[in-house]
Amino acid sequence: MEKSLIVIGAGPAGIEAALTAARAAARVTLIHEGPLGGRSTYGSLLPSKVWLNAARPDIAPAAVQQRLQHVTAAWVDVQTRLLDDAGVTRVQGRARIAGPGMVEVDGQSKPLGADAVILASGSEPTFKAELKPDGKHVIAPRLLGKLGSLPKRVVVIGGGATGCETAYLFNTLGSAVTWLPGRSGVLAEFPRGAADTLSAALAARGVNIVGGVYATNIERSEPSATVVSDAGEQYEADLVFVATGRRADLAAQGLDALGLDLPPTLDPYGQAAPGLYLIGDATGEPFLANRALAQAYIAARHALGLPVAPYNPDTLVHAVYSQPEVAQVGRVDGAGIRCQEVPLDLALKAHLQDPAGRFALCWDTAGHITGGWVAGAHAADTLAPVVTAIATGGTLEQLGATWPANPTLGELASIAARTALSAG
Repeated sequence: MEKSLIVIGAGPAGIEAALTAARAAARVTLIHEGPLGGRSTYGSLLPSKVWLNAARPDIAPAAVQQRLQHVTAAWVDVQTRLLDDAGVTRVQGRARIAGPGMVEVDGQSKPLGADAVILASGSEPTFKAELKPDGKHVIAPRLLGKLGSLPKRVVVIGGGATGCETAYLFNTLGSAVTWLPGRSGVLAEFPRGAADTLSAALAARGVNIVGGVYATNIERSEPSATVVSDAGEQYEADLVFVATGRRADLAAQGLDALGLDLPPTLDPYGQAAPGLYLIGDATGEPFLANRALAQAYIAARHALGLPVAPYNPDTLVHAVYSQPEVAQVGRVDGAGIRCQEVPLDLALKAHLQDPAGRFALCWDTAGHITGGWVAGAHAADTLAPVVTAIATGGTLEQLGATWPANPTLGELASIAARTALSAG
């Protein structure tokens, strides 16, 4: 008997869930209020990566905007074709859960019903009132895609991945950058070795990193803005970029109709109540695109009663696309965890690109690989062997006995494993 599924939200997570279910012969309805692709395509991930890919001192913003429009259109065309080929029905309008398996949509005369509902409503940025963007001299990630000119002086507020990438971006574009990462410091969720390597590299490039303080106010007066710290220091800028966090967008989704708390408690498959799943940014931190895609695939298959392994956060790579790149996966500290660091220049491939940086491989007392981190060129790609080892229960000895193609950065995991084994 054909099963039916409603997916609310057409960002990366919603599209992946819809495609996964449709390819499994389910009848799928994808409901989205905004354009296909969601905030990720039009306001955050895609615009930032286009800018990072194009960044150089002599780039014209108009050229980047043109490139952004081209990439966005091409990517949306791909998503549209995939959904159409899979037979997914798309309904545009604001959706709200009305009850178990029931969804109300603005403009529809009666609720839509399905065997299960997957909520992929995404997230929204959070700001203190004093730091709220105005779209002029104070902007947020969602406004980066509309940047019309290159500022001479930039202040970046926020020490997470977005703050790191933005400090690197404007420094590369030729702006004088002052970075206030906040009291938690640079990349607080990363190992100190990785975060310190990135901080040192950006400081060497001329980024003024002001640690130990946080921004309390932004004084706005044409033609600039001034950031005031809790220490009373002032930093004048032509542009202030605020990246102080996000939160799940759940307030208007109708979860109260099911008597659920916000945020709801989820099982390992993303299920909040029988037949209701939450995926992607709707589940809260960490806000990662690959995490959203993994949750979407798992939830869709579980909703249809198909075999699927539960969500395993230890296999998801968290990457920062600055220079150097920084990436981590799995468990890299804690009781019983040991790590072996090696320099990137032990791999010949690094000398063909940029040999600066560090690689760390971590394992537990039983010798099973638990995680790793990289600070250097192509950091996220370099962790691929570590991800596979974690997912398959691989050990230090097994990883050390592998011999990837030479020259590749994938050799570093094997090199680190053999280094650890030889050290005893």
